Amino acid sequence: MKPARSRTRRALWWSLGAAAVLLLLIAAVAWRMVRSRPAWWNPAEAQSTGNIVRGEYFENQVVTAFHKVRPPEAARWTLELDDQWINAWLATRLPLWAANRGLSWSATVDEANVDIGDGRIRFGLSYGPAGAGQPYSIEFRPRLDENGRLRIEDLRLRAGRLRLPLGFAGEALFSAAGSLPEARAAIAGQPIDPVLRLSDGRRVVLRDLTFEGERLILTLETLAER
Repeated sequence: MKPARSRTRRALWWSLGAAAVLLLLIAAVAWRMVRSRPAWWNPAEAQSTGNIVRGEYFENQVVTAFHKVRPPEAARWTLELDDQWINAWLATRLPLWAANRGLSWSATVDEANVDIGDGRIRFGLSYGPAGAGQPYSIEFRPRLDENGRLRIEDLRLRAGRLRLPLGFAGEALFSAAGSLPEARAAIAGQPIDPVLRLSDGRRVVLRDLTFEGERLILTLETLAER
């Protein structure tokens, strides 16, 4: 009986050892995925003269478009958002924007970038020290429903290349949304009114959105103060 017991013991130890090796391999693959940046990840170079010019131009164009006084017959207008121009703004202007509002952006975020395509928007940032931050990203499909309300569909969250369960990361998203009820509602999949109120009382309403390659084209309407 002893040889049989010995063989059983050895088989058990071999099984436990193989399971441990398998778990270590899974953990190693998961860790590598968590630390890897998605294939679309392509932040702009902050020190590039071209990106500095593009970022400032993009900001001026958007601000001017939203605040322009238009006659009633031209109340509807379009805005084209190209991810390369957005990324230039994120790299060169966002840190300045945050600093002017007392936010320590560069101390915690090393990279930020956007990818537009396939009817989806992907936003990612690297949280932590320069060159060693942890990449996180959020991906979703925006849509206007039959009532003209904005919905965020097919929401996906990732740490590196590893997709996270929404239940696991939902609390972190709600915390990041802070006291913004519209952002919290959108994350929860609830429709929101796509209206931006300007400082002079006018309103800019999103009427349509379409994707063309790496561009998102918004149709907006400027409404008088009410």
